[in-house]
Amino acid sequence: MSGPETRSTPIRFEADAAAAPLTRRELRARERAEAAAAGAPAPGAGEHDATALVAVEAAAPVAVESTAPASTPGAAQPAVEPTTPAPTPGAAQPVALPEGPLRMPPLVSARQHAHSAPHRSAHKGRGRARVRKSASLVAMTFVAAMAIATSVPAVALLSPADVAAQADPVSRTVAAAGDSLPSQSLTTGADVSEQAVVRDGYDVKSFQQVVALSHMRIADTFTNDPLGTIQWPFPVGVPIASYYGPRIAPTEGASTFHEGVDFDPGAGVPIQAIADGTVREVDPYNDNALGVHVIIDHMIDGQLVSSVYGHMRPGSLKVVKGQQVKVTDIIGNVGSTGISTGPHLHFEIRLNGTTNVDPFAWLKAHAN
Repeated sequence: MSGPETRSTPIRFEADAAAAPLTRRELRARERAEAAAAGAPAPGAGEHDATALVAVEAAAPVAVESTAPASTPGAAQPAVEPTTPAPTPGAAQPVALPEGPLRMPPLVSARQHAHSAPHRSAHKGRGRARVRKSASLVAMTFVAAMAIATSVPAVALLSPADVAAQADPVSRTVAAAGDSLPSQSLTTGADVSEQAVVRDGYDVKSFQQVVALSHMRIADTFTNDPLGTIQWPFPVGVPIASYYGPRIAPTEGASTFHEGVDFDPGAGVPIQAIADGTVREVDPYNDNALGVHVIIDHMIDGQLVSSVYGHMRPGSLKVVKGQQVKVTDIIGNVGSTGISTGPHLHFEIRLNGTTNVDPFAWLKAHAN
């Protein structure tokens, strides 16, 4: 029978095991293992003790050498007390951790970060808008100041006393020079005669006359001199529908010998007196061949000449019997009263007040 055998079970310790960080589960397993070694109930001990012990052995195994002899079958084995090795000087010591669960700092989620980004962008946008608005106000104020400065005259900044003080020396100088200057005069020869000043004439027409003239038909039948003492019944040439002389009667009751000339400028056109004269007859009624008509007597070259204006519009007469008229005075408007086929002016010239002559030829010879 051989002597007692000495058997040692080497348990390796890792010197730097305490330096490595442990998880929460490993820390709880270590606490339970230490409590079980001390004989006290470990917190949360129970069905997880085996797992905790395995985790402790895996994390930090403790080296224990056993010198107990080999056991003999059937013999009683001595009890072996576990011994805790003394800490080695210079070795890394375990770090004491605070009791209770470890808490991580709050983390900002991606959703919260994305939600706060628009607020920061909006705040920056409002700041830029305020800066732009302030710049616009400054620019408008500058423009208004420049407009006022350039539009206000310099004399507006002077008081009346300042203006008078500046003008007084100038007025005194002009007055003194005027007293010493001789008056202006012009000497001409004996052969120079004084000429009368000839001024252009003018007349005043009503709004209705202007409108009527604007609708007047124009033709190259005659030329009127607006400054002449004898003029045509219209200021410009107008169409002529019928001349003086024999003709075919245009309608029932009309004559076959036309004693006048028919001017056709259009209905409502004003009719003017051909020369200065006196109104001899005014017939406002449409009860005769000439209808509404006027006769004016003129003294031309010492001879009585009467002008007749027939077929005028009712209510358009501007003269009365015995009235003195001037050349170009309006006596009425073109109409179609009496024996007429349409609006026109039947115009006659009667020498000595009774004898009809060709009015177109007479005006051609006398109008100036």
